[in-house]
Amino acid sequence: MRHSPEHADDDHDVERLDERFRELVVHLAPRVPLPPVAGIHKAVRRRRLRNRALIGAASLVLITGGATLVGIESDDGPPPHREAAASQPPVSPVNTTLAPVLSDALYPSVQEFPVVAGVYENWRVTETRQALTESLGPCATQTISGLGAVEAQERVFNHAGQGGGLVVLVRYPDEHTAELAATDFTGGMAGSCPTNQPNPAADGRPRIEALDRSGDAWRTQGVINGDLDQYVDFGIVRNGPVVAVVRETVIDPPKAPPTDPFLRLVDSLRDRLGKNGSGP
Repeated sequence: MRHSPEHADDDHDVERLDERFRELVVHLAPRVPLPPVAGIHKAVRRRRLRNRALIGAASLVLITGGATLVGIESDDGPPPHREAAASQPPVSPVNTTLAPVLSDALYPSVQEFPVVAGVYENWRVTETRQALTESLGPCATQTISGLGAVEAQERVFNHAGQGGGLVVLVRYPDEHTAELAATDFTGGMAGSCPTNQPNPAADGRPRIEALDRSGDAWRTQGVINGDLDQYVDFGIVRNGPVVAVVRETVIDPPKAPPTDPFLRLVDSLRDRLGKNGSGP
């Protein structure tokens, strides 16, 4: 306080002391630890800056197709939530390998083949192998591999005369493809079939006849070596994705063989496919 002249010097000293104290405070303030509250606020600001940087990085990962980071661990909110990024499911190969289902139970036995004296006798199995043929019949336009068959195998039969038999089993990837193959077979038999041998009259026209009303069995008649008659009977049945074709051939028989025994063979093949299933 300055109440009298005698205290003037004291007041001046006090002012100088105050000024120096303020300078000291300004100089030492940054070195003094902050009070607890101020330290907490500063830590919170640092975390927020860090979280903004992490969110920016997570957005970059999302754009490039990585994992989507929906929430970031933070002291300012609820626990984070993470979920898988939206991505394309793995593509399976087109030709997926499936377990084999074509078994011996689907093949007719030799006893089921027709026995006609002088025509079909003493049937026997020669071999069972992967199918060597590429078509189900002489008039088909679609190939087995072209339709993407999963399995294709055949069993070769022989008899005492000239000719033999063949049963082809084909499993397609689905029922629709199997139906397409069967329709291609029967449609070719019912329509134009330029690959068939000409008939014995040598007029150049194929001779094909349906053996029953169902359209599942057919007979072709042609000529071998220009003078030997050849009869080939075909039967086709389907169960789900599996198609079976049976073929019976005889060359130069004394007369045209009967058809009823072959139709019974086709019925037997149909029953086998029905009883033993057609696989997945």
